[in-house]
Amino acid sequence: MIRSARATVLLLAASVAVVPFAPAAHATAPPRYTVTELSTPAGSTSGANAISNSGIVAGNVTGADSVPHAARWSAAGARTDLGGLPGGSTSIANGVNDSGQVAGSADRTGGGYAYPVRWSAAGAIQDLGGTQTNRLGQGLAIDASGRVAGGQRPANSEGDPYGILYGVDGTPTALGDVGLARGINGRGQVVGGPGPYVWQSGTLTTLPGLPGGGGGSAYGINNAGLIVGIAGTASGSHAATWRNGAITDIGTVDGIQFSTARAVNAAGQVVGTSDPLCSPCVAPRAWIWQSGTTITALDTLVPAGSGWTLREANGINDRGEIVGVGLHNGVLRGYRLTPTRSANVNFAPSGAALPAGYVADTGAAYGTRGGGLSYGWNIDNTANARDRNAAGSPDQRYDTLTHMQKAGGATTWELAVPNGTYTVHVVAGDPINTDSTYRIAVEGTVTAAGTPTTTNHWVEGTSRVTVADGRLTITNASGAANNKIDYVDVIAG
Repeated sequence: MIRSARATVLLLAASVAVVPFAPAAHATAPPRYTVTELSTPAGSTSGANAISNSGIVAGNVTGADSVPHAARWSAAGARTDLGGLPGGSTSIANGVNDSGQVAGSADRTGGGYAYPVRWSAAGAIQDLGGTQTNRLGQGLAIDASGRVAGGQRPANSEGDPYGILYGVDGTPTALGDVGLARGINGRGQVVGGPGPYVWQSGTLTTLPGLPGGGGGSAYGINNAGLIVGIAGTASGSHAATWRNGAITDIGTVDGIQFSTARAVNAAGQVVGTSDPLCSPCVAPRAWIWQSGTTITALDTLVPAGSGWTLREANGINDRGEIVGVGLHNGVLRGYRLTPTRSANVNFAPSGAALPAGYVADTGAAYGTRGGGLSYGWNIDNTANARDRNAAGSPDQRYDTLTHMQKAGGATTWELAVPNGTYTVHVVAGDPINTDSTYRIAVEGTVTAAGTPTTTNHWVEGTSRVTVADGRLTITNASGAANNKIDYVDVIAG
């Protein structure tokens, strides 16, 4: 079953009750993340709901008056109060893209109903809720073009909000008689709930539940189509993933009856919260999970003695940075976790547009590249880099590539890293050609393997590998033909 969320008049994100809770014992292994408190005015609390690949964070700050204001933090940590609608008092920022556009909710009159809104990169607010009053709703996620996933009540102002996709110009597209739209990816796939579903170009697909359970919601989806959310069990609800229509029960932390997966990145790393949904109870626990591992409380992966108890994990980007809400020395604060080691590399010719959060590999032989990174090919491979500028690419990372099997060209790429375990996500593909068989290995483990089709030009995969010689090595695997690599994400742990 799914337990109903605690009601909020404004349909804004509920704050976690402050319950004294000692930080969990820390693992003896080196920490996987450093933790940074998001700047918050004295006497206020804060929370983070989303993070873009460019490192921009969206969330809220609540002052002594208990009224939340939407906030945006830059990659460097500078905070901006986004304000709200004219005449209103309350706002929440729920989603953010690389350019700094923000999706959220705001009321039109102090203490009134909330409506879906979008803030521009410059901070100007746009009411997406239309002219009718009492059609309360939310804006929950935003894609690179500025389309907002969310929803509102029906036109008669009765019943629960249903899913809507708001276009770049604000035009609403109703997704059907389904729950709020909660996530969107670069391919235009939208997910939501209650009643987990995925929608694309007018086609709605209902997602299955767990055995013995019922109900649920989908909260996020990555470009590979991995969906995350919550599904009912016989006695509560568990975080879940859906891939190609099949559901996987992630489980929960410390036996807590309820857990929810809130976000997923390109590498398939999933973050969320286990919450007993009662008070007084043990406090909620923030966690991370990926296929092949066990669900792990984030408290155990940060430096011992940090003073943090991490309660919610609400967002994760492709660099592996995580944001959420926790107690820092007993005060409710938004946080940013940064992996102790990560590198995100886009393969492209010199002069191609660089995706946010990535460094460029333009085909040079292995060497020092700046920013503390050393990487490159076994021989010069600059002649084999391509920028397609194709309309069908989900984003710039999928539009550029470097050949790995050209006659006389390079066949091996390496990145200098400290010895240890890494999560490595590799994408292969070409937006205009399908004349390949992709098989790319990382440290000898075949990671991206498959044959492109006219409906899907890309193949991607993730492996956890161990490096013992100081260099993470990517090569052609047996059976590859006309191999091409688009981008790679390398995250410690």
